[in-house]
Amino acid sequence: MTLNSGKRAILAYHEVMPESIYSYCVTIARLAAHLLLLRAQGRAGRIHAQVTFDDGEQSQYQHAFPLLAEHGIEATFFVNPGLIGTERKFLGWRQLEELQDAGHSIQSHGWSHKFLTSCSRRELDHELRSSKESLEDRLGRVVQEISVPGGRWDRRVAEACAGAGYKRLYVSDPWISADICGVQLRGRFMVRHTTTVNEIRKVLEGNQRMVWSLRLRSEIKNLLVGIIGDAAYHKLWCRWTRYDEFEQARQNFE
Repeated sequence: MTLNSGKRAILAYHEVMPESIYSYCVTIARLAAHLLLLRAQGRAGRIHAQVTFDDGEQSQYQHAFPLLAEHGIEATFFVNPGLIGTERKFLGWRQLEELQDAGHSIQSHGWSHKFLTSCSRRELDHELRSSKESLEDRLGRVVQEISVPGGRWDRRVAEACAGAGYKRLYVSDPWISADICGVQLRGRFMVRHTTTVNEIRKVLEGNQRMVWSLRLRSEIKNLLVGIIGDAAYHKLWCRWTRYDEFEQARQNFE
């Protein structure tokens, strides 16, 4: 089995900063190197990758947006409309409009970044429908894609996405490519602060060793979640990745 079952690779980024502070915060220099490779691969007529960003962070507009323009690469930005205007770190509507006008796609990441598997039926419906409707009303484009916050999804979530009118559901397991109730599941490779150009090249090539390494990591994670529970695992994740330190440092700076 290859990454995303042999289809074009999908890369998922989060924060982009001058320096890396936590696991999913990629430096500007590293992102530039990744995009340089993607541009070279595209010109050579090799496999193309889809570039995506989660959470709608200001750093994506400030640092990633110019690099994407420089390399002629269009990306998909998954955002939470319910968080717009609540904190300075989130992109505003004007910035989203600017990204869209530049050729980038603005899609859903849920309404408020709640883990969808933990939502009640009513909460899940609100997270999916309110996000979709808000983005469509404010940006004037049809929203048919959603990436699940925290990578959490199950069949119930996929079926709810179908009911809300989504066509594509992006998850954190890059080898996944399936269809549930008319919704296409698309697996993404989660780019970390340590991800090298060589690793991106392996992702593009569907390197078998990398596939099994990622699947093993996922199985260990699922085993741990089953033992200690999702909430406890998330707290540990925030410590392991230094996300808590990152958020505290950002708040102190602001």
